[in-house]
Amino acid sequence: MRPPLQWLGTGQPVLLFPGWNTQAGSVYSWLPASFRENHRCGILEWPGLGKAEGELLPKDLDSFLDNLVEALPSDPIPIVGFCMGGIAAWAFAQRHPRLVNALFLVETPLSFPAILGPLLAPGLNRMVLGLAQGTTWGQFLVRRAILQAKVRYPESFQQELFDFEPKAALHYLRLFYAYNQALGQVQQIRPSPCPCWQLVGQNQIRALVPYWGPRQRVESTILTLDGAGHFPAVETPALFFEHLESLLARL
Repeated sequence: MRPPLQWLGTGQPVLLFPGWNTQAGSVYSWLPASFRENHRCGILEWPGLGKAEGELLPKDLDSFLDNLVEALPSDPIPIVGFCMGGIAAWAFAQRHPRLVNALFLVETPLSFPAILGPLLAPGLNRMVLGLAQGTTWGQFLVRRAILQAKVRYPESFQQELFDFEPKAALHYLRLFYAYNQALGQVQQIRPSPCPCWQLVGQNQIRALVPYWGPRQRVESTILTLDGAGHFPAVETPALFFEHLESLLARL
């Protein structure tokens, strides 16, 4: 099975893990021209959400991530994980430390957001997603909860908030939740096998602020991005990728 990973551009290689319900093409559209020119970007495509070949929906996160190994350079490279994609990035670095020289966790919820809890309940989850996808007021509530009020988002980005296949979306949510729960059962979270940065927005996402329950702590340097919320690569792309470039230059 071909790994669901496509390399684009030239220069310093960097691996990008999209967040929940985010396709590889969307992530690539966020990259400024200068970043594309300076970096050879390998962008993960979640099967069932985008154009990845092979198994439609992976059975578990670990075996799926192991399938990426054959598509990576022999020298270690940095990984950037967006939102819940950061959970996958953390998992990959723990399983294959020799392949990763730095981690960047972008607005990654290291404890599972309580507001997403109803989406784990059979029956209720499809109803909630249906309301969010198919009703005007449901879409309004989603935008109100997770988007910064004064940011002019690209139309394509806003459309993709509701353009997803519910079965695949719920499947990946369960995978992230299962791995997140496994993290929470560890007495002491293992330190990162490489330098780790958390990039977070100064304007916190409204609906996800009260995570509730236990939180995991990772050994990392926290970099707060002024004017950005939960989607800093979209909300403040120049600022975000400027910071990311400066961190990558240290490696």
